[in-house]
Amino acid sequence: MKTVDKMEVLHSQSAEFIEKGETGKFLKLIPDTFLIKGDTHNGVFNQGYAIRHLNRRDMILIDVVEKSTKDAVKKLVEEGYNIKGILITCDAVLNTAYADLKTISEDAGGAPVYAHPRNNIKDNFKTKDITKKDKVLDSFDINIFDLPGSEGASVVVYCDLNDGMLFPGEDAVGSDYDSELNTFVRPEKKNANNDYGLAESWAAFDTSFSYLFPRKGKPGFNLEEGHQIDILNKLGKS
Repeated sequence: MKTVDKMEVLHSQSAEFIEKGETGKFLKLIPDTFLIKGDTHNGVFNQGYAIRHLNRRDMILIDVVEKSTKDAVKKLVEEGYNIKGILITCDAVLNTAYADLKTISEDAGGAPVYAHPRNNIKDNFKTKDITKKDKVLDSFDINIFDLPGSEGASVVVYCDLNDGMLFPGEDAVGSDYDSELNTFVRPEKKNANNDYGLAESWAAFDTSFSYLFPRKGKPGFNLEEGHQIDILNKLGKS
């Protein structure tokens, strides 16, 4: 049995490790959980994620649809991984997709794409409703929380592995990588009603999590209960 190198794990749970990581390459952060740096916009890189099933053959991708991540996904398929689904958290993700969803699915070995039914799908590819009960998501211990997004349609992905991992898409933005802060804020929204709805949703959020992995900004690692409360209070502040 391979022993876990504690120093290696601690190193991988740092902003420096992610910032220095190669774009378009999966970086292992914690057991069976990987981050991939995607395209850069206005000096900020987007982040997608992969969760590997305990069977070590199946994988779920979260917000991995950008051109710079394409080859890494194809490599997963070539290495024999079964990509069981590509989860889309919000319209902003779809806006950065390198191709139509049919092509993205085919490049991922025919993986289904899960999206909110109110997302702005620009082609006729049939997506799976991410908000509905689903056997594949259940097999990864994933629950979906439907939150108001910038256009009124976004989700937060919660996975019970590793003592609880939260993937908020763009509904929570981490601190800049060149900042000494490590906190989270709501994104700027044009629609005041959506912003109010998102704040209320965060204020009412009561599921415990140890990791917070946003699409933009530094992740949160090993979050104790007090830190979780501080984060939710800030995200839920009107």
